[in-house]
Amino acid sequence: MAREDIGERGQWLFCTLFTELCGRNDPFFRPRFLGDKYPTFDYIVEVVDNPAYFFFVQVKATTQGYSAQEERLKIQVDQEDINRMVACPAPTYVVGMDITTAGQGFLLSVNEPRVHVASLTTRFPINCDLLAQLRDEVVAFWSSRNMVLAGSRFHE
Repeated sequence: MAREDIGERGQWLFCTLFTELCGRNDPFFRPRFLGDKYPTFDYIVEVVDNPAYFFFVQVKATTQGYSAQEERLKIQVDQEDINRMVACPAPTYVVGMDITTAGQGFLLSVNEPRVHVASLTTRFPINCDLLAQLRDEVVAFWSSRNMVLAGSRFHE
């Protein structure tokens, strides 16, 4: 499979996982593709119940499977992307997609300084429980902040 095809399949599978209904009438999230030219992030993902609450995701897809030790997904995120994620004032995550196993995905928060990701932990598989916890994390992040721009010089 061509590298471009692997990436596109990973993005489609990511959207499928993140729009799962999980016993609800609506999914928890609404992923919005940022375009191939956007640096570092592939998606801005809105909380369906409150689109003012959002986070950014970089999707990494692979057909290379897992490392023998620790069962880690074989994907890499370079240091420049990690640094951009950490500098972003919104929640940021990497999603690793194993496209050979019916689209199993794994989540990793990248909100604190760290070295590059040489492989991705499989401790956080994307399922309905994780999606509910992620929604709660993102809502807690935004609801604890006053994000109103007061005193803009461009007001009447």
